[in-house]
Amino acid sequence: MQIFLGDRLAGDINLAAQILILIGLWIGFYFARKKQFKRHSVIQTSMVLANIFFILTIMVTSFYSYVIRGGTTAGIVAYLMIFHGIIGTLAELTGIYLILRMNTSVIPPKLRVKNFKLVMRCLLGLWTLVFLGGFSIYYARYIATGPTVSIPAAQLLQASNDLQIHAGEMQEALQRSDLTAARRHAEHLINLVEGKQGADYGDADGDGKVEDPGDGTGALVYLDRALTANGKSSANSSQADTLGGQIKAAMLKVESDAKGVIGAKDLPSAAPFIKDAVEITAQIKNSPSANVTQLIRALGLTPAEFSLSTTSQPAGGTTATVILQDFVYTPRVLIVKKDTTVTFRNLDKVKHTVTSDTGLFDSGDIAAGQSFTHTFNQAGTFPYYCVFHGDKGGVDMAGVIQVQP
Repeated sequence: MQIFLGDRLAGDINLAAQILILIGLWIGFYFARKKQFKRHSVIQTSMVLANIFFILTIMVTSFYSYVIRGGTTAGIVAYLMIFHGIIGTLAELTGIYLILRMNTSVIPPKLRVKNFKLVMRCLLGLWTLVFLGGFSIYYARYIATGPTVSIPAAQLLQASNDLQIHAGEMQEALQRSDLTAARRHAEHLINLVEGKQGADYGDADGDGKVEDPGDGTGALVYLDRALTANGKSSANSSQADTLGGQIKAAMLKVESDAKGVIGAKDLPSAAPFIKDAVEITAQIKNSPSANVTQLIRALGLTPAEFSLSTTSQPAGGTTATVILQDFVYTPRVLIVKKDTTVTFRNLDKVKHTVTSDTGLFDSGDIAAGQSFTHTFNQAGTFPYYCVFHGDKGGVDMAGVIQVQP
């Protein structure tokens, strides 16, 4: 089932199913106490048989992928999976035994328990323990692993950096008395805000070339994606919507200022627009009342996530490194320049993979102490994950490479 749904969604479905199965077993126990044995038998049989489906389609494949294929026998998740597998197998076999005992005569007389009620009560207690073990696995894998890498949030953060950088470049052109360069960077700002699908995207300064230092998506699109991806599920969705509206207005004002620079006849005419753009891009990044970092926090992400983002490649650099250790990629969000070769070094005692969400690259198994390298020769955002210990979309062991032009 993980092949079609992914680990996280399959885990969500299994957790919901196990809650319903446990509730069903407790209802069956109630009917047994009321001596309504026919109802008890129907419910007990249905719950045990339903659980076989989830064992075969989710639990076995998850255990095989994480523990056996991934060679992972250490760590809290592996310990919980092994414990859960042992007591879960015992509980399921006991449940099947009781079904056969209640509904058939295939159990030899010598193997038929005399204290039937005691076995049923032990099964209910064992199943409750199985559920707690399963929930602990779910918590350890998907909740307690730290903040999920939010791809739209990382992209929005990078877009705000780009706007501030090119507003600063425009200001430096003004200080050099270079109107042509100022207009060129104004075009950069327009295209960074609009993206290729924007009505004003293109050769704004009329020099015969379309220049976009971003990946062509546009800051407005990233803003919308971030709000759509996280805002509806966030407890602070109203605050996020307000911040999002303010940031959007600021981005549009930056674009308007850039257009003012494009249309200015001389540097004195362009200067007020440049000054305003520099101030507003700084506000988008650092304003105490409404900035991108505040928005991302309001969308449910934590400040710790930003400490995992780093530009580890200096100007002119061509290499960078990501460390695989303690079932985490460090840094989880790496920002590099185009044509950088990134080395992924596995310092864990188990094997991992570096697998692109989109299939762009796949390391295969990286054994303990081994490395994998990949050269990123195009700008864009490239999410990846470990097939054994993570999933697409930033789940668990996952990371992002952000490639600048």
